Amino acid sequence: MALVDGSSWDVVVLGGGLAGLRAASVAAAAGASVVLLEKQDRLGGSSALSAGMFWTAPDLASYHQRVPDGDRELAARLIAEYETDLADIRASGVNVDDEPTLGVMGDFGRGYSFDVRSYLGILEDRLRARGGEACTGVRTLGIERTDDGRFLVRTETAGGRAQLRTSAVVLATGGFQASPELRAAHMPAVGADIVLRSNPGSEGDGLRLATSLGAGLAGDLGTFYGHLVPHPVTGFTPDRFMLFSQYYSSHGILVAADGRRFAEESRGDEILNQDLAEVDGMTAFLLFDDEVRSTYGVSEPFANFGRVDRFELAVAAGARHATAGTLGGLVRQLGALGVDADQLTRTLAGDVEPSRLARRVSRAAPPTTHQLERLRRGPFYALEVQPAITFTLGGIAIDPGTSALDRAGARIDGLYAAGADIGGFNNYGYAGGLAPAHLTGSIAGRAAARRALGALTGAHEGATC
Repeated sequence: MALVDGSSWDVVVLGGGLAGLRAASVAAAAGASVVLLEKQDRLGGSSALSAGMFWTAPDLASYHQRVPDGDRELAARLIAEYETDLADIRASGVNVDDEPTLGVMGDFGRGYSFDVRSYLGILEDRLRARGGEACTGVRTLGIERTDDGRFLVRTETAGGRAQLRTSAVVLATGGFQASPELRAAHMPAVGADIVLRSNPGSEGDGLRLATSLGAGLAGDLGTFYGHLVPHPVTGFTPDRFMLFSQYYSSHGILVAADGRRFAEESRGDEILNQDLAEVDGMTAFLLFDDEVRSTYGVSEPFANFGRVDRFELAVAAGARHATAGTLGGLVRQLGALGVDADQLTRTLAGDVEPSRLARRVSRAAPPTTHQLERLRRGPFYALEVQPAITFTLGGIAIDPGTSALDRAGARIDGLYAAGADIGGFNNYGYAGGLAPAHLTGSIAGRAAARRALGALTGAHEGATC
């Protein structure tokens, strides 16, 4: 059914992923009339494609070490409220692991695996049980401030256009990774043809709408979360996003076409993924030995995921690769694949001068000889990899209460942001996706409901979808 033109709601939430559904359900539970608008034909966003790991930094010191340029005030609030939100997920009845997974993303994070897809359905049910609506196939064309301090949200569906009035808006549209235009504007060092490892609907609607209302930006908009995947790769469909991710890359070395390394690999695959995006051609070969392939290369990246041979899957999908009993033999094969074999020989002997193909070498920690010690036992393997983008890390500037901030740092009354639409929490260094989405969604939903109910907007006027 179509949205009713001219209808009034206490809270309008844009985006139907974890952050949006959590914000909408929390606002409805607080007594606000709520409508959630999702432009795709189904709810869930990229959260529904994830492994379901509810994790972040265990403490502020760990966060600062991993994300030194991050918003520490925002991080302090999210870390403080982590256990409360985890308890809410457990109370919903979905399966949550009893024991935590330690060392998420290397030796850093702490979290719990949970049934995220079932939980998304529970949040939708809670919203509807409280009289709220969740509408799919709705594109938001614009938001305007009205003379009485409220918002006019202009929408379009297959059935036509409608304008909604509201006192509070929560932006949770999932980042701008699916927009080539916004990527070109905000991350020019990243190649235009980077592989999308995400839902296709996160095209920066939240960022566009927020800035149209005067919001400022936070974090480095040139940074993003994702994982290395094979190159070339066929059949890169959502059900294979995690299967093709080379989570174990921190246990090998990465060499560009000139035979040189461009980063210290031990920092983690999600960091290396960003570094490779700023190497000419956006491809490199990941070199590792048999011990790595038989352990880290087949291990579970997350609890309950299952063991798979990632090298074997990549080869079957068409990735360029090489296998040899000795490093010398591997070098010769890579030479035939276009790598500078003479320089690669020097690299393996200890030359750590960064690749001249890297456009922003200063971002990466310089390579060290220590990582070369991981190439110990043959046979040896090489897999060509490329970066993939899951969601952007820079975005809308918010305060710890998730209020959007204008370019001078002042709150924009009634405008909130959550999930991957915000900037500042993750910032090249990565401290989680689902947990920050849920946490900011919780905060934004409560704040938006308080703002709307405090403004005495009244009940909604019978809009349905």
